[in-house]
Order: sequence, then C-alpha cells, then structure tokens
Amino acid sequence: MHNQDQAVLLAILEAAVDAIIVIDSNGVIQTANPATIKLFGFEKSEMLGQNVNMLMPSPFREQHDGYLANYLKTGEAKIIGIGREVIGKRKNGSTFPMHLAVSRMAVGDQILFAGIVRDITDIKNVQRQLALANEKLEQRVQERTAELRAAQADLLKSERMATLGQVSGGIAHEIRNPLNAVRTSVYYLRNVQNPSPEKVHEHLERIDRQVSMIDNVITALSDIARMPEPAVIACDVKEMLRKIVSSVSMPANIQIETTLPDSGFQAAIDPNQVSIVFRNLLRNARDAMPDGGTISIAGQVAADELVIQVSDTGIGIKPDDLARVVEPLFSTKARGMGLGLAISVAILKKNQGRLEVESQLGKGTTFSVYLKPFTRERPSQDE
Repeated sequence: MHNQDQAVLLAILEAAVDAIIVIDSNGVIQTANPATIKLFGFEKSEMLGQNVNMLMPSPFREQHDGYLANYLKTGEAKIIGIGREVIGKRKNGSTFPMHLAVSRMAVGDQILFAGIVRDITDIKNVQRQLALANEKLEQRVQERTAELRAAQADLLKSERMATLGQVSGGIAHEIRNPLNAVRTSVYYLRNVQNPSPEKVHEHLERIDRQVSMIDNVITALSDIARMPEPAVIACDVKEMLRKIVSSVSMPANIQIETTLPDSGFQAAIDPNQVSIVFRNLLRNARDAMPDGGTISIAGQVAADELVIQVSDTGIGIKPDDLARVVEPLFSTKARGMGLGLAISVAILKKNQGRLEVESQLGKGTTFSVYLKPFTRERPSQDE
C-alpha cells in the first residue's frame, strides 16, 4: 500500500464518528481510534494489548470470546460479518446498548478483526417511547370505545338522533384521517433504520397531535349523542378556521382562498363541536372536485348573525337531491356526505346556528353556516 493510501486510511480512522477497534485472532486489541476513547473512557494505552472483552460486561464478554474461537475453528459466522446488539461497559463501570459489527481482514499472513461500535442508547429510548405511546393510544381507544357504547345505548333510549348508524358512520368519517396519520408515523418509526432524533421527535409529536384530535372529536360526538348543552365560549372564528384548514389534507390541484374579517368575528359556540361541521364541509368540497379546483371560505357579519360560506367549483348537486343532502344516511356519493351533513345540522342546532346550501350542476356548491355572534351582554345558559 502506498504511503498516501496509508495516510488517507489513518485519517479516516482518526476522524470516524463511530468507535473502531482492531483485534487479533486472540481478541487482543491492536489499535483503537479517538471515538473509542471518547465512548468507553479508557485511554488508548490502557486498551492496547488487552483483550477486547474488557469493553463488555458478563455474559457478553464470555459470549464474544466463544464466538471468536468458534469462528477460527469452524468458520461458522455467528458474529463475524454480522451486526448485532450487545452491551458495552465503560471505564467507570456504567453500561450502555451498542451495535457491534465485526469484519475479518487479512494483513500479510496475519488475520485481524475490525469492530465498529455505535452507541444506540437514543434509539433504544425512542423504541421505549414508541411502545409507551402505543400503550397509551390503546388505552385511550378502549376508554373511548366504552364511552361510545354507552352513548349508543343512550341514543336508542332517547331517539334524539335519527339512527345509531348515523353516529357510528359520522365517527368513522371524523377519525379516519388522524388514524391514517398515526399509522404512517408508527410505520416510519418501526421500519426506518437509524432515524435522526429530529425525525423521531417529529413523528412522536405528530402521533400525540393526531391522538388528541381523535380524542376531541369522539368527546364532542359523545356529548352530542347525549345531547347536552354546548360548552359555549367566545370563539375566534377566523383562528378556528385556520386550524381546521391546516388539519384537512388537500391534493395539490385544489387551492383554498380565505376572506374573513380581521376583527369582530367572534361566535358564541362550542368550538369542539362546530369544528366538526367545517371539517365535514371542507372534505365534502374536496371530494366534489376530483379534477381539482378552488375552495373559497368567506365570512361576514349580517344582521344578528355571523355567516361563513364554504364554496367549491365542483360537480354540484342535482336539484332533486339538494333538499335531502342533510337527511340521515342520504348520500349523493359512496361515502361521507349524508352522514357528515346530518351530524353537522344537529351540531349547529344545539349551538343555535343553522346550515343552508345552494348548488348548480357543473358549477359548484355553497354551504352557508349561520352562527350567533358573541356579545358580552349575551345571557348565560343558566339564565
């Protein structure tokens, strides 16, 4: 090997982020790079000439000696050329999980082995966090399932909504997208090799956000099933719509244009309930434009009402169907519209609002949501 090549290899060894240790056929350390010194806490002089098992606690040290001896005797590779997870031991006695990859190399007539060590403590912590997140998600699903079953029993007794199928279909309509997002993030964290801490944090945050969204939707729907009074507050409608728009996925060929007043646009509503209405309207508008188009969200104060119009440039609704689109279980398509709008009407009725629709075939549809404005003189629910 030329001197220049030797210098390059030495520079790579010295600069490597992972710990690199070279041992002979007896397991004796021949050399180690600076990353090894940093990871294990031993000085290079303390490691040279010592058996590499000094860097492992029992029973891993005995196993490693056995693997090396067995390979030299039989050629059976239980660790050589195969990466595996083991436990490392630092000079101070502390241990940590590490990934160890060992490669055989011939230098002249001597057989040497190079071990590359990577600290996987962060990855193990992420795996534990993911397992905990899955446990919490399962617990929340079980709790909410029990609540939904109780709500369904109340529906059958009270007959306050059209059918049990309406509510169960509406729930599926509301939580399908968040569940898909959770599934995507879980798949990423389970299958991507060595994800960066930033990516791991991003996906864990996404799981938490989507689980919270599902929790809020199911809570609101359970409340509606029991028909309580809404938790009315002064809601900034513009801010509520901004959050809703960001939560509904849209294809690249659909644009959203928003024209809302900058001030004085507060409604006296339960935002958890009314948010469901606008998510339904946005998804309906999206589904009505398979070839793309524009969704317009406009708002104004009219008389004693706030009016928010959600318009699309889609296929429109037949005149014969227009009066029936808000009926339970009636739909102009295979899924979605009938259930979503029936629930939306029930929500708005409980929040002292209403829903109107206008449509022209081939030109588009406009849904107008009318809400009560918030005023400080507005009497409380108890008065």
